[in-house]
Amino acid sequence: MKETNVSRTTAQRAPATSYTSPAGEQTGQMAQAFKRAAVDHAHIAQRAYELYEQRGRQDGQALEDWVKAERELGGAVHHM
Repeated sequence: MKETNVSRTTAQRAPATSYTSPAGEQTGQMAQAFKRAAVDHAHIAQRAYELYEQRGRQDGQALEDWVKAERELGGAVHHM
């Protein structure tokens, strides 16, 4: 029986890791912050509308309603 020495090149794969780069972490954190802000914004908008309804749907105080809703909900949205 004759042995043949055949050289084969195989692709080396990097081991699978769950490493996240600092930029990736920051992007993920920013995405979470935007989601929270959107949810907070929706809650504040809902509360401001409730205040508007409680006042008998009188126009002209939207800003006051919004600020009061923010205060009531703990200032959930931070303006940039």
